[in-house]
Amino acid sequence: MKIRALTIFFVSEDMDKLVKYVDQLQNIKDEVVWTKRIAFPPELKDLERKVNQIPSGKGIIYSIIHRRAKDELRSIADFLSTDKSFYASVLLNDSKYIDDVAQLVYSLDPEIATRVAILVNEEFLTTPYFPVGSANTINDSLSSSLIYVREFEENRAERVLAFADEYSKKISKEIGIRYLGIDASLSPWMEESTGRLIENLSGEKMFSFGQLSTVANINRRIFELVWRLKIAPIGFSELMLPVAEDNVLMERVREGSLTLSQLMALTSVCVAGLDMIAVKKDIELYKKILRDSMAIQFTKRRPYGIRIIPSTGEGEIYLKEYGKIPEIKII
Repeated sequence: MKIRALTIFFVSEDMDKLVKYVDQLQNIKDEVVWTKRIAFPPELKDLERKVNQIPSGKGIIYSIIHRRAKDELRSIADFLSTDKSFYASVLLNDSKYIDDVAQLVYSLDPEIATRVAILVNEEFLTTPYFPVGSANTINDSLSSSLIYVREFEENRAERVLAFADEYSKKISKEIGIRYLGIDASLSPWMEESTGRLIENLSGEKMFSFGQLSTVANINRRIFELVWRLKIAPIGFSELMLPVAEDNVLMERVREGSLTLSQLMALTSVCVAGLDMIAVKKDIELYKKILRDSMAIQFTKRRPYGIRIIPSTGEGEIYLKEYGKIPEIKII
């Protein structure tokens, strides 16, 4: 188990506090913590001045830009190109802005696209999962997320969730800020695969009929664990299927046994099935994906995140941080 993201939600106007939080996060040396993060509020005012005061080279990543789809979007890519530790999200809750959002996705460089998410939801979301995670809170606060796929499959999830909750409470007390809770989402990282978990629990290779119910049962188990432990769940707190972060999902996409339509079907019961997928550049297709995503979110009534990596149609795309990512088949 790892603390995937130990995250401070920073809403203060006092930038000296930010420097203090950066130093406090930097001083956490526990091996259990994988990444340290700071999220800024939605629709941040005086953006340039505040960004210029962020300490550089500290090994911390920042979710800084959180705009509504009706806002100016063209400058997002330019801003993110200045620093690879910066992330951004766009809130899409009105279908009349689908064309604008599709154009943004279409225009993104593949590397920058991994740091931009579209959030289909009524409002901005407070979660340690970037890029969508924003400080949509009243006070400076702290939360965390985990990598615990192996423990979940081995029926040890209760113990690691309880540990993560107590650990995060301890850190928030030491820093001197409010503790919000845990995003208990079950998320993969390469060999620690949620795709493999689905296959093992269903007894079938992805994608097969019956696996929507497998995913629904996993989400039910997550909810039961959180309720039993009396953990405050925030953010998504569901199964995640980010293709480029999961070796089994990438292999199934490469084989053609997991297609775009099948992955879209899985999003009806998991949180962000259209996450970190390489999709051939096609603006009309992107518009259709966004329309269908809004329809699913309207029915599901859960936050829905999308990260599409525009690709060239050559079968795969290479990204320095992730290696070769297979392009998903459009069937």
